[in-house]
Amino acid sequence: MTDYTHPSGGGTMLIRDTGSTVEFFFQAGDSSDWVNGLAFNWTANGSTTGNSIDYPTGRPNYHVGSVTVSTSQTVTFRLLSDTNISGIGGPTSFGVSLNRASKPSAPTTPSISAIKSTSVVATFSDGSNGGDAIDSREITYGLSSAGGTTNISSDRSTTITGLTPGKVYYFWARCHNSEGYGPWSGRASATTLNVPAAPSTPTLSGVSATTVTATFTPNATGGSTITAYQVGYGTDPTTPATTISASSPQTVTGLVPGTKYYFWARAQNSVGWSAWSAVSSISTIAGAYILVGTSWKIATPYVRVSGVWKVAEPWVKNAGVWKRTN
Repeated sequence: MTDYTHPSGGGTMLIRDTGSTVEFFFQAGDSSDWVNGLAFNWTANGSTTGNSIDYPTGRPNYHVGSVTVSTSQTVTFRLLSDTNISGIGGPTSFGVSLNRASKPSAPTTPSISAIKSTSVVATFSDGSNGGDAIDSREITYGLSSAGGTTNISSDRSTTITGLTPGKVYYFWARCHNSEGYGPWSGRASATTLNVPAAPSTPTLSGVSATTVTATFTPNATGGSTITAYQVGYGTDPTTPATTISASSPQTVTGLVPGTKYYFWARAQNSVGWSAWSAVSSISTIAGAYILVGTSWKIATPYVRVSGVWKVAEPWVKNAGVWKRTN
């Protein structure tokens, strides 16, 4: 409760604010005169109300009237009568500015959209303004569900950048008016996109002198649809020398007979390429081939049996197993 007083030429006018109701009182400074029909009015909530009292001078505060005030405004209390009594005075008036504002309520929980590898868009709506205009807003975010570590200003739809791919982020919003910041909203979360996980280690089959089939399976997408695969291969066990677009199973051709090759697989999404998978290896069959120009061609060996030339069947030992080379 707050009292505001104003001398009226000998008497005292009082406005008392209880926080919800405003009350108007008058007390004269003169103790010898009785005044009938002492006129007052007050303005609050955009309207003016009047009252008159029969006042025995010198008595304690006399309650003239009251009004409920729920919004910030200036209320005015007036003594309208001109009594020519020095202990009362008049006419006179005074006004008091009353603040009914409070901090804004929490806005809606942010909606997270347009999720990319390093950015998202956070959108929310204001709650109650607390009786005073909202003049700014904030978003806080971070990697802990307990609270944000970075605060940025917001216009209720904000692109947040500089995030780390493949991380779960948490987001809150709040609003500000002349009374200060209101409470944080509910918590939202989103996982930024990442490159895919590496596919499985290729399984190698169908080995011939110049070809091999590589089979692999995808793993986690990183939050974005996988759009392409590659198989890499070469004779160096540490890195592929040749890369080809692939699906699984993928037959790799043009290999050199009798050579050990190493194979990897990787996947691509909208963020980029995954790491290469773990490596697998196989040796091509060392058959009877000759290089014609730039292409290896199969050579057909013959042997003479009892004076008759017949096609020979060349065999090699591969991984401990004897196999035909054709």
